[in-house]
Amino acid sequence: MNKVPPPPLGIHVTRHGIKTCLQLFLVFLLASATVAADRDLAKYSDSADKNAKSKRQAILAEIKQLGDHEWAGEYYAGDGLGMNTPFVIAPKSGYVFEWHGCVGLYDRNYGTATLTNGRIHLSFTFENQQQGFQGIAREFIPVSWGSRRYLIPADDIVGFCNNFNEGREPRDIIHGSYLLRRGDEQKKVTGFPKVPKEYEPYLLAKPIEATITEVRPYTTRPSIIDFKFKDTTVIIDAGTKQGLRVGMELTVTQPRDAVNSLRITKVENTRSEAVMTQAGEDEPGPKKGWRLSTQAPWKVKQTK
Repeated sequence: MNKVPPPPLGIHVTRHGIKTCLQLFLVFLLASATVAADRDLAKYSDSADKNAKSKRQAILAEIKQLGDHEWAGEYYAGDGLGMNTPFVIAPKSGYVFEWHGCVGLYDRNYGTATLTNGRIHLSFTFENQQQGFQGIAREFIPVSWGSRRYLIPADDIVGFCNNFNEGREPRDIIHGSYLLRRGDEQKKVTGFPKVPKEYEPYLLAKPIEATITEVRPYTTRPSIIDFKFKDTTVIIDAGTKQGLRVGMELTVTQPRDAVNSLRITKVENTRSEAVMTQAGEDEPGPKKGWRLSTQAPWKVKQTK
């Protein structure tokens, strides 16, 4: 059977999803306008551009001299659209981070990189705010997987494990949610990535399947534009006995046109509480009897 590719990073389109996509596009436009309004900031200046290029050259020279280093390298994460984040880093020369999108340079920063207790700590030349289409994590944990090298935000190791469980990693294209050393997407790997020991239980050898047994009333939250986020709490019939843990994600596999994900918020022995977040109060919510899996639906089709 032909391989079924995953949907574009962060984009899910269903018969109910056109409105959501338009809303997310408006968020993108608003973020782009904000970036354009901030062009007078120092990080966008000719001086900052010159300094970043000079520092990048020094980093690349150090990377070449170091060879296959534990974490030094040239990395990338992004979707090829509004998120393109090249990142170069080396122990002595520091790092350079940039965020490029459809309207040009969204963000830039550079500084030193210090490894302490297995974590890489970044210093910042400019203000660093992780919001919208800007910012980078302050701390990273180097994660190896065979000869691959990833840099994972220290506060998002569970998210990386979810990507593994869904089948989005190991990716074979440059685009992805987490910083991967350039060229490593072509390297084959087996087994599990080497995450910190306390997170090893989040890496699943086989998918966990579950069913929604109860749907509770939803709540809403404001967004930065005119729609509200809709959070619906559900109860599912799997828990710690099946391997679920707080923070894990499951996606809807039945019905097939309901491409949504849920995040586990509470876990008991044989049942769990999860929340589905949707963009738009009018979006049809989850239903009792829906089937869920820790593996993404496109991956399930691919492996049949």
